[in-house]
Amino acid sequence: MFIKNAKIISPDGISEGNLLIENGKIKTGVVHFPAGAEIFDAGGAYIAPGFIDLHIHGYGGRGTEECSADAVLEMSTLLAKRGVTGFCPALYPGGKEQMLKNLSSLAAAFGKEKGAKILGLHLEGPFISPQKPGVMRPQDILPIDVKFAQKLYDASEGRLKIMTFAPELSGADEFIKFARKNNILLQAGHTNATYEEMLSVLKKGVTHVTHIFNAMSPFNHRAPGAAGAALMEDFSAEIVADGVHVHPAVISFLGRVKAPEKIVLVTDALRPTAQSAGEKLANNERVDFKDGAFRRVTDGVIAGSALTMIDGVKNLVSYGFKLQNAVAAASINPASLIGLKNHAVKNGAPADIVIFDSSFNIKAVFIDGKPV
Repeated sequence: MFIKNAKIISPDGISEGNLLIENGKIKTGVVHFPAGAEIFDAGGAYIAPGFIDLHIHGYGGRGTEECSADAVLEMSTLLAKRGVTGFCPALYPGGKEQMLKNLSSLAAAFGKEKGAKILGLHLEGPFISPQKPGVMRPQDILPIDVKFAQKLYDASEGRLKIMTFAPELSGADEFIKFARKNNILLQAGHTNATYEEMLSVLKKGVTHVTHIFNAMSPFNHRAPGAAGAALMEDFSAEIVADGVHVHPAVISFLGRVKAPEKIVLVTDALRPTAQSAGEKLANNERVDFKDGAFRRVTDGVIAGSALTMIDGVKNLVSYGFKLQNAVAAASINPASLIGLKNHAVKNGAPADIVIFDSSFNIKAVFIDGKPV
């Protein structure tokens, strides 16, 4: 496949050019394409690395709470059409047996994807703060238990890649050692940690936070809290850029004070996102889409977003981000965070790319060089 008349996005900027996809890899700087190559005229559209969503609970009426490999496989197919080439399905905490069963069920999906690659599982809890539960149910929140964490990891067949936890909880040091041993990315989130407690775990290797500003101790001029630490110190941060979870002006501020490579766009999207019909459920509770986000029917608490990655990129640009930085937040930055070192539009990289126009309409998506 020879792609011509494109604008290629990299963290350094945007350049006009062509590229060749051959044997699932990218070749840049190609002027003359091989005889018999299929030609795709991008018509001036942008080529970017495929989007990687590290925090998504569901899409298109399917979700991780279904305890079904088929559910995440269908998410894989649907998400690929929206520019996502890799994702980490996020699981809610639940009863112990339920979590073990769910991790085991979802592990069976790996390697069977027909769309976006399943890069690992993200368990949002259960070792989180009862003071910052968000939409999590109180009975599903547990104190840190490393022996149980090992059971969770084993149930996932080693597919557990990310865990959100509250670093102020007793046992955090032992849990950090466990995560390091098993190559699990720990994210500070659903936390009531003080600024000082955040600095303490930063020194021990916890360098990323879950949905900054949401479900964490706020930034106050006398008590900077977890949000202040995430802003001012060497943390990278998820951001749900729907304009509801965090005010657009605050997202713009985040883009001015954090280095571009430290910002990671996520959707935190729920099962009813893009669902055409039927009852809207998230974590097996009814939700309604109201005032720009999904909210739990029983109490109105924000349960998650209906964001897509392409709309998140569009929003970041509207909030003042440079296009290349918004794209990096959706692709290169999350890839780097989980150890994918060659996720870029560059020579020799896997051809996991998305093509979109200036109005953020997706024109084409390729995964391993194959159109989806």
